[in-house]
Amino acid sequence: MCTFQQYVCSDISIAKSILIVEDDPILGNLLLEALQEETTCQGHLVPSGEMALNMLSTITPELFLLDYHLPGMNGLELADHLQRREGGEQTPILLMSADLPQENGALGHLITLQKPFDLDKLLQLIAELLAS
Repeated sequence: MCTFQQYVCSDISIAKSILIVEDDPILGNLLLEALQEETTCQGHLVPSGEMALNMLSTITPELFLLDYHLPGMNGLELADHLQRREGGEQTPILLMSADLPQENGALGHLITLQKPFDLDKLLQLIAELLAS
């Protein structure tokens, strides 16, 4: 898949958890597979914002990868929910889309990645976000 050394997302004892919220099953599974093969992170995939919020009762992600176009609430609305929960303002959120909203300030608090993206670039960005 990728032609570089494995990105380390954790110390030796505990793998960091990443919640991927992507309704396209092909892309979602590609992202999950890339995390499993190229990092030491534990990936979790759900197809909607509602399922992501429900998943928070069982996992505590160190990073959220959100698609912008989701069924029900969009990725921006989900990001607002995630940041309002206790401790949520410290967890990085990466919003991915081919057409992100351009309104003034709409994305000011989020890290964004334009689709299509280079997988190596995404994995490097994930490693940087988890290291900070």
